[in-house]
Amino acid sequence: MVRQRSAKPSSAGSIPAVASISTPAAFNFPSTVESHGWYLLAPFRWSRPEKTLRRVELLSGKPREIAITFANDAIRVTAADTPELRARMTRMFQLHVDMSEFIAVARVSADHAWVETAGFGRLLCGSTLFEDVVKIITTTNTTWRQTMRMVELIVEKCGRSGAFPEPRDVARFTPDTLQRDCRLGYRAKSIHALARGIVDGSIDLKAIADPSQTTEDLCESYRKLPGIGPYGSAHLLAMDGRHDFIAVDSEFRRFVRETHHKGRRVSDKTMLRRYNKWGKWKYLVYWSELWKSVAERLQSLQSTDK
Repeated sequence: MVRQRSAKPSSAGSIPAVASISTPAAFNFPSTVESHGWYLLAPFRWSRPEKTLRRVELLSGKPREIAITFANDAIRVTAADTPELRARMTRMFQLHVDMSEFIAVARVSADHAWVETAGFGRLLCGSTLFEDVVKIITTTNTTWRQTMRMVELIVEKCGRSGAFPEPRDVARFTPDTLQRDCRLGYRAKSIHALARGIVDGSIDLKAIADPSQTTEDLCESYRKLPGIGPYGSAHLLAMDGRHDFIAVDSEFRRFVRETHHKGRRVSDKTMLRRYNKWGKWKYLVYWSELWKSVAERLQSLQSTDK
């Protein structure tokens, strides 16, 4: 008997799995990725020319290098299409957030009408709440360059094969070790307490982030987390798609003074009052103004270079 040989070359590998996840109307992939500085923090790696976002992701407990692109109104991920992957991508790109009301509000403001054509509104998040809480803690009372280094060292020290660590990966180290090796300073105690609390069950992130809560209650829930105060809770709310509160920090004060008060020193209350008319979208309106100013400065620098 003569056996038929397979037409498939022996050197050919299996076709890699690619998940395709539909996105809401008017979703803009590059705009969402570059919506704030998270894309510069490990384990994210963003290639603007290729419009490809890469990172190592823990899927079913195993580190997996994934590439995320966008085509035909869908996010495409080089990984098997599973409920876990979909949940992580939905969180990462805020696919569950309805932006139609924000777009409608911005559309009637001459200074903000651009957000519709730019596809601005969704903020890039980590794939888990734990990742976002840790990263927010590393932004407090420091420079952005130091934040980038702290996160990089956390991934190197605690992560598995370049993935952002899970709570148990962080909890196995002492606060002193985290402080020394990840250059966290006083933040080491908060990050360790967060990780340890999740591991021993005293902190239930699912209950804390229960979306059925009012925004005010959710804000208070987040403030119970180690290292999270008013600034951190406002950022976490924004990553839930809730923009009722503005995270007041040095950048907010600088921007509002220079943009709206000709550099004069004014109180936080006065600065916040400027955005009250935007109601539940006030933080996103402020962030859109800041985001646009940064983009315009970058374009100006690029023109000068040419």
